[in-house]
Amino acid sequence: ASPNWMPVNDLMGNLAVTSIVYDPSNTQVMYFGTGEGVYNADAIRGLGIWKSTDGGATFTQLAATASNGNFQYINKIVVHPATGDVYAATNGGLYRSQNGGTTWTEVLGAGNGCTVDFIADVEIAADNSVFAGTGRVSSGADGVYKSANGNAGTYTKQNTGANGFPTTGFERVEIACAPSSAATIYALTQATAFTIG
Repeated sequence: ASPNWMPVNDLMGNLAVTSIVYDPSNTQVMYFGTGEGVYNADAIRGLGIWKSTDGGATFTQLAATASNGNFQYINKIVVHPATGDVYAATNGGLYRSQNGGTTWTEVLGAGNGCTVDFIADVEIAADNSVFAGTGRVSSGADGVYKSANGNAGTYTKQNTGANGFPTTGFERVEIACAPSSAATIYALTQATAFTIG
């Protein structure tokens, strides 16, 4: 009746695990990301993303993320419930894999629809839209972005300044989507000067 916790591997190359998720269509498939992207005083750089296909009993490092500087700091991983696509919010952009982590494509970042590379959070809404929150401490943030299909070039900035959410005056943005309403999203910002009037 009591949970029984056991180490999967005491000798992992990097134990700064920052996000863990399972595939809702196959709970035997799990992913975890490494690297403390919010830059605390003793932040540990990560070594990419690991994947399990046996319910977490064993994990294998995804080769495409192992020596890739864009995957040194993983802030959040989600698996899309409808498509199975894997999204990784990193300090190098928002990346998507459509083949279980074998290859990755940047779908949002500096020069790709956003003014910053730092993606702090990614969430899937009740209507399967993809939302991303940007920024980190002392780097500023661009805001919150939404895409109906998660493809590069389809993300639209949600904080326009005219809808109550300003375009400046804050840094890191964490988000949450209401499971009961695709029209409701919550944003928590690290504000330096933030006023809703």
